[in-house]
Amino acid sequence: MRRDSYALFSPTRIGTLTLPNRLVRSATWDPSILKQRSMTDEVVQVYQRVAEGGVGTIVTGDFSVLPEDFLDHAERSFSYDDVRISGYSRLPEVVHRTAPGCRILSQLSAEYPGVGPSDIPSPFTTDSIRTLSSEDIRRIVECFVEVISCIRHEGFDGVQLHAAHGGMLSRFLSPYSNRRDDHYGGSVGNRVRIIREIVAAARERVGDWPILIKINGTDYLEGGIDAGSLPALAAEVERCGVDAIEVSGGMWECLVRSEAELGFRPVPAPESHTRIARPDQQSYFLPLVQRLNLRVPIILVGGNRDVERLEEIVRQGKVALISLCRPLISEPDLPRRWLEGRGSSGTDCISCNSCLYDMYTDLEAGQPGVARCVYKHDRARVKTAQRWLSQWVSQNVVGNR
Repeated sequence: MRRDSYALFSPTRIGTLTLPNRLVRSATWDPSILKQRSMTDEVVQVYQRVAEGGVGTIVTGDFSVLPEDFLDHAERSFSYDDVRISGYSRLPEVVHRTAPGCRILSQLSAEYPGVGPSDIPSPFTTDSIRTLSSEDIRRIVECFVEVISCIRHEGFDGVQLHAAHGGMLSRFLSPYSNRRDDHYGGSVGNRVRIIREIVAAARERVGDWPILIKINGTDYLEGGIDAGSLPALAAEVERCGVDAIEVSGGMWECLVRSEAELGFRPVPAPESHTRIARPDQQSYFLPLVQRLNLRVPIILVGGNRDVERLEEIVRQGKVALISLCRPLISEPDLPRRWLEGRGSSGTDCISCNSCLYDMYTDLEAGQPGVARCVYKHDRARVKTAQRWLSQWVSQNVVGNR
């Protein structure tokens, strides 16, 4: 039976943007954006299939706003051409043409090796971290503002700041990785300052054009963001003027902890838990979101697997939108199937994370690394993928300096 009356499939708004339903394709790692900086036909087809599948909003893989030599040439002026992705405008073109109501947002990050708000040891490298100066931070803010302004002219419907999972912005927000004693560290207001400066300056250029953000609800690290500190952090982020907040979790440093400590299997991508077949294991960031009291829409990501449960979550009123990643790798047409009442209320995705193995091995072979469901399309490789996932931490930990 069709589910037309479900709140999950009703229109909603984020700022000035009207969305056809409450389902979001969460940012999915896309090496063609972050590494190759070029849109291939195969990548564009991935976005087309997701748009055809009935999702209301698509968030791209993250786009780093910093040029490769950014901190080596402080005197050089920055231009969007320094980071432009070849063919990037093809994504909104194909999404809007395929599904005119579907919206597409560009996720923006500030990935840059060997730098951060503080020099905090990593279990995955012996290298020191260069502590960013106030001038470095000012220039990072300028890069975000320039790219936000230019992305609007590429045809996107908005942007999402990637401040989760231990990336640059995430490390500013977390007291675990931000040990600064200047006006960018210490209090929650100071740790959020870089977000506030980005949004305020961008608003002068783009007005009320949608700016969203993705943050950690927990770092899974002692001294990091956790359930107790999240409400104050989220409220401070909201005051920056963002239009919606997506709540995720995990920093890669947490992967050296045991499964007993973490409560989930420590494999690459700590935000993407495996072994979540039971209903009580799904939507695993919901308890964090339920602690929040915000005016802007909250987007729930992480283990969302059953349409009936998700409908109940949305009707409870705390969560405005539901975000999906791995299920749409497995079933790009999942939203349409759910709406039309075809098949089960769940998804074909078994949350095995074998798709990560495929992307990593593609990159090592010099291929674009398009996300594919290994379980459905190459099941013979699943055992190899699971062995790789289980060994990844031990093979990549080099110890703290």
